[in-house]
Amino acid sequence: LIALLLTSEKDFAKDLFFLLDNCSNSDLAIITPEYLKNNIQFSQVVREFEFAKEYSDEIFQHFVLPYRVSQEPLENWREDFFAQLYDKVKDISDIEKAAIIVNLWALEQMTFKQTNGRDQAPITTIKRGYGRCEEMMILYIAAARAVGIPARTTSVPYWNFTDNNHAWVEIWTPDGWKYLGEAENSLNKAWFSKTTERATLITSRAFGNFKSKDTIKQKNKVTTISSIRYYTDFENCIISVNSSDGKPATNAKVTLYAASYGGLFAMTKLSTNSQGFTEIPLGKGTVYVTAYKDSCFAKGILNTINGSTLDLTLGNNTTISEDFIFQFPIKNSTKKTIAKSELLGKEFYALRDSANSKRKQRLDNLRSIEKILPFFDDFQITEEKINKNETFAEQIDLLAENSDDFLTVLKANSQDKLKTKIIFTMLKEWDIKDLIEIPDSTMIQSIVNIFAECYNSHDETIPDSIFYKNVVGLTWHSANPPQNGWQKNLKSLTERLHHNKIKINVKNILEWISLNLSVDKNFNYTYFTGELNPIEIINLEQISDFQRIKVLNSMLKLSGIPVQWKGRLEFYDGESFLPVENENTEENPLIEGKTKISIYVDGKQVKAEPWNNFLLSSLTDDGVISNCYFDGENDSLDYIVNYKTKENRPVYLQSFIRNDNGDAHFKMITLQNNEDKIIQLQTPSEYIDLSNKWHKKTLQSLKKLLKNEKIPQIIFVRGNEINEPQQRMLEQILDKNEDFIRENVQIIVYTEKRNSHDLKSLPKNIVKKNGKKRIHKSESLDWEEYPIIFLFNSNKELIFSSKGYNMGISDLLIKKVKNSKK
Repeated sequence: LIALLLTSEKDFAKDLFFLLDNCSNSDLAIITPEYLKNNIQFSQVVREFEFAKEYSDEIFQHFVLPYRVSQEPLENWREDFFAQLYDKVKDISDIEKAAIIVNLWALEQMTFKQTNGRDQAPITTIKRGYGRCEEMMILYIAAARAVGIPARTTSVPYWNFTDNNHAWVEIWTPDGWKYLGEAENSLNKAWFSKTTERATLITSRAFGNFKSKDTIKQKNKVTTISSIRYYTDFENCIISVNSSDGKPATNAKVTLYAASYGGLFAMTKLSTNSQGFTEIPLGKGTVYVTAYKDSCFAKGILNTINGSTLDLTLGNNTTISEDFIFQFPIKNSTKKTIAKSELLGKEFYALRDSANSKRKQRLDNLRSIEKILPFFDDFQITEEKINKNETFAEQIDLLAENSDDFLTVLKANSQDKLKTKIIFTMLKEWDIKDLIEIPDSTMIQSIVNIFAECYNSHDETIPDSIFYKNVVGLTWHSANPPQNGWQKNLKSLTERLHHNKIKINVKNILEWISLNLSVDKNFNYTYFTGELNPIEIINLEQISDFQRIKVLNSMLKLSGIPVQWKGRLEFYDGESFLPVENENTEENPLIEGKTKISIYVDGKQVKAEPWNNFLLSSLTDDGVISNCYFDGENDSLDYIVNYKTKENRPVYLQSFIRNDNGDAHFKMITLQNNEDKIIQLQTPSEYIDLSNKWHKKTLQSLKKLLKNEKIPQIIFVRGNEINEPQQRMLEQILDKNEDFIRENVQIIVYTEKRNSHDLKSLPKNIVKKNGKKRIHKSESLDWEEYPIIFLFNSNKELIFSSKGYNMGISDLLIKKVKNSKK
């Protein structure tokens, strides 16, 4: 890298220095001169486009030139994307039109499907054909930058009024930054536009230190920018922090939290200036705030509906006891009026249909369940059984462009039961993202061979069930290293440390790690730090503690040692799981706690569910409230929770209940070991729905769809166009299908003016109906305002209705059903 820098000239040297000066330490350990040369050369070519002459060199460097978008593994995408998109945009002078053309290309490559939290790279996304919102964002930004369109990542860390988040794209235009989501015929128009009106915090990020009037903070060569003014009303909020003597506390750490997934989650972390305050634009609503400096702590509530300032005073008391309401403005059902022009005219809709059709046909052609089924006959996995296991069947079909590679490996190992079962376990237990990341059949075969060698690695007897789950299976849901071809190199390293006795093998690996890896307690993950595989982590001079754990985990598994994660890494010694490392020392004593949690809402006990209506948390070393690892199980409605904590570090029980508007009654109390805890919550008041806005003809046509039974029924109406809001909301309802079954709710999915072949995998309790024409409506609806939801009580009376995207729809419907039975 240094040699490349010293031999480069003029604009190339300028751009190379910018990238090297701003890239993360992790990227410096893995990035190659060839990768950077290719990235810069194809970045500079696009400056010749007409629309690219409108922006400055600064915009180019921060939002076109960067070689990565977010935290995805590095892939060499720029040259390929440039080649595919060049002819589509080379004659376009309007950057907004070019942005829409690129979005149509992206739609042809992929569509939305929820995945785990580790980002996949853009070429992997195309191979797969699916990705979550951040992966859609990564693909689009890579494609846009490949043809010279300045683009930046934008997101809400948490919506705050519901348990979810979202990421999307903003592009630079001569009129300022504008946003886009799924393919539309204009910018500043997306299915989530209404949701952004209720956002508390919306941020964008720039690679490097970018000058902007909207900058919130600059740290570790990452600029965080507020984008809230493009979406909703906001307040410029000032948070002041004083020390106990009343003097301004400079460089105090200030953290803002949202209510989500049962507890508090940090949205952003700031620092006070020399005057002891920090400033940030926030949308209307409530945020929880903490401040920390020199072991002193403060907390408070900022409600921007009523004000825009918060004063905190630091003290020695870190005990947290809270009981308050997160308030948000009443959801506005009026359509936001923004002047929009359809930039591509009617041609756009034909292009969008074509993009959807091409993607669907490509993925349909790659479905492989029928080809793969015969290889599992020896394991008594019949076609009938697999069809009942819809999750596994879908997993096989989603192999997409890796289908043929897995088929190749299955055929090559068809006579080897051990290797076939290893492949089956990978297909069943690995996340589809990990399966798609494996580069080719040679690498798949290499991984299978390594696991087969591991099978008989130790004298101790390891049950097959534990081997396949805890050696072949993945350790974490989303924190596993990228599966980009590292196993062979790491295996050769671990072989030198191998011993037939498991405990000696573990000791050898720990000693090697102690000698060769150096943990930096101040290691900083930045927004532009990609996930590394174990070999890449070993190449780093300094690593984080969790990167060390990932290397340790991978080395143990490639030695054939079963591993699991229980808030700490544990290994199976032939009899039971033991901690790999002893965390409980004299310098760092741990206390184990056990508590029964009971939650009451409006005087009635409800089921206590972690990540739904409660969480456990503690303060980190830098004074941030963070959820801590715990496990347990329900005893009827109660939850028996087990947790570990450092001595003198309190563990807090958080719990809240929302109303339909998203307002939340929130409580936090300190847990005491073996002391039962009861949380009493009251549901805040609700807002009015759309039930009374429909014409009587609408209700008449809907009632014809209802089953002739005295049960609550939901009609989920889909439009004649496929779009992301319909898919997302249907997934939300399917996630709660068991709850609807328990409440004896009939769900009817009605599709207007198109077939419902895409719904063949729906659970059998859900009724599918097609309509040749649209249901009569009392008001006009654009296609993006689907789905429309109607909830009828057991007497066939409409008790709730909504249209468009609603992130909390499932919980809302269940609450309405329960209330209708009282």
